[in-house]
Amino acid sequence: MSDNVLTEREFAKIIAENGGRVFRVGGCVRDSFMGITPKDIDFSVVGMVKKNFKMLFPKAEECGKSFPVFRLAIDGIKREVAFARTEWKVGSGYKGFRVSAKPKITIEEDLFRRDTTVNSMAQDSLTGEIIDPFQGQEDIRAKVLRATSQHFSDDPMRALRLAGQSARFGFAIDSATLLFARDVKEELIHEPVERMIAELGKVVAEASEPGRFFKVLAETQLLEVTFPEIAELPVDDFEKAMAGLNLVAKATSSSKLRFASLGLVMDQMRLARWNQRMTLPGDWLDAALRVNQITGFLEETTPEKIVDTIGNLRRGSLKIEELDLIITAAKLKILTLGPLKAAMVLPQGESVPKTLQGKEIGEWLRKKHIEAIAKQLNSNS
Repeated sequence: MSDNVLTEREFAKIIAENGGRVFRVGGCVRDSFMGITPKDIDFSVVGMVKKNFKMLFPKAEECGKSFPVFRLAIDGIKREVAFARTEWKVGSGYKGFRVSAKPKITIEEDLFRRDTTVNSMAQDSLTGEIIDPFQGQEDIRAKVLRATSQHFSDDPMRALRLAGQSARFGFAIDSATLLFARDVKEELIHEPVERMIAELGKVVAEASEPGRFFKVLAETQLLEVTFPEIAELPVDDFEKAMAGLNLVAKATSSSKLRFASLGLVMDQMRLARWNQRMTLPGDWLDAALRVNQITGFLEETTPEKIVDTIGNLRRGSLKIEELDLIITAAKLKILTLGPLKAAMVLPQGESVPKTLQGKEIGEWLRKKHIEAIAKQLNSNS
């Protein structure tokens, strides 16, 4: 091994010399075909028992409970290495599976248990051979998500990930797969909210059209059991919220600002109820609450409101330029505050009277700022 760093090729060669094979699997193979640099590279080992693997790689950290999964440094980065496995449903939820990870299980059998065809491809780490038994490459070219098999609905979380993939990749969803997704509604109700917020986090951070995530969930009748606070919105408000979310997503990659755009439609009580049920990231929630409060406050603009709003924004998690970005991206008929803040300066040569003290200074400055904003508004009209 060169410089004591185990490379992928060396890893695969050791496995091959001991009767097994190593494959890249899942999202990293899909991303490579889509021209995306994979964030994570996961491996699947075929034709080997756990005991032999641990002897060959004593530094591998075992982390799987129901089936063999290891963390092993490959190319200097800790990667997940799982043994090829089959699974069948014996109970409810994502934990209700019986798993087999015997050496005779083939890579094709391992791929069969996966959710969609674009995720059911593998690449031999030694030879580069592509294993694509379910036409995943073809579906990538067609920009469609299709269930690998009817077992898609065995795991209710697959429906949520399906909506997330559609939003992140901009792919359509095969009609039969939409029906499979609808079938998981009763089980999805009982899934941990932490898993739902994790998928939402990926969508808000990565999707070019995050509104598609909620629209797919609505189409599959799953929105009411996953994000009921959005499902309860009247149709017009739902469409407005999704349009605003997508517009802001085009303008920024900030998860905080993307989520905050929902505050253009969702009121304080609804956002607070969402957070109570499913703890949201603190900066997301604060920014969304401020967007809702401030944009409503500024619908009828006065110099006093503008000065007070600028003062409040100086103390919160939402900056003036961030609010302006949301206002501009969502095409709201509300004044942006950045130029007005710049106008809040004392006339040249004027300073705070030395006779003022304490609160008097703040009151005097507020009066002067209001006068400056009024002057700026009049010059704009």
